Amino acid sequence: MSTVAGLAALSLGLAGCSGSDSATDDAQNSPAASETSQAGTAEGDDQSEGADDSKESGSESTKESAGKGLPTDADLSKESPTISAEDAIRTGEEKVGNGIVHGIELDWDDKDQAWQYEVSILDGNTDHDVEIDAETGKIVKHEQDSTNDKEKAIDLNDPMTFDEALKLAQKNADGKLVSWKLEFDDNMREYQFDFDQDGEETEVTVDTDSKRVSVDD
Repeated sequence: MSTVAGLAALSLGLAGCSGSDSATDDAQNSPAASETSQAGTAEGDDQSEGADDSKESGSESTKESAGKGLPTDADLSKESPTISAEDAIRTGEEKVGNGIVHGIELDWDDKDQAWQYEVSILDGNTDHDVEIDAETGKIVKHEQDSTNDKEKAIDLNDPMTFDEALKLAQKNADGKLVSWKLEFDDNMREYQFDFDQDGEETEVTVDTDSKRVSVDD
């Protein structure tokens, strides 16, 4: 009797294991499980493609922004470079350390094919010319010369702002503004504007103290 009972228990155990394996196999092979797996894979592919598209889009955006800047034929009376004149002066002062800022000029450099500022700073008997890229703010060149000149500081806002001086100059010249500078020269602080009208250039100087305007065709 004990032998028969043992065999019966063993048979029931084997039957139970077989049923569990069969249920697992059926679940794995069911259409619903297969579709869910495929859907998951498809979603993963979509996310991967989306990430790649995002990377490509970001790369193109960076290229486009890197290519933007003041065009070669810009009219400086209507457009401005990325770096302001104030920023350029600060960069020059940081490079030289001390001294009197007596001039700043913005024009197109044919050699470097870029808009550049030239900031002039007198430190004792040494005159510094610091050339700065008007789009990146990087120093392109730094030249030094000995001098006995006595310069005075310029101020972009006092006694006359750039806009005020430009309005006076435009009353005496036509065309686009291709370069400008503010400097202390011949004991005067003056703005100089260079206009181009169909290839014909006109230079207009504005005395910041007296507001006197002179034209050199």
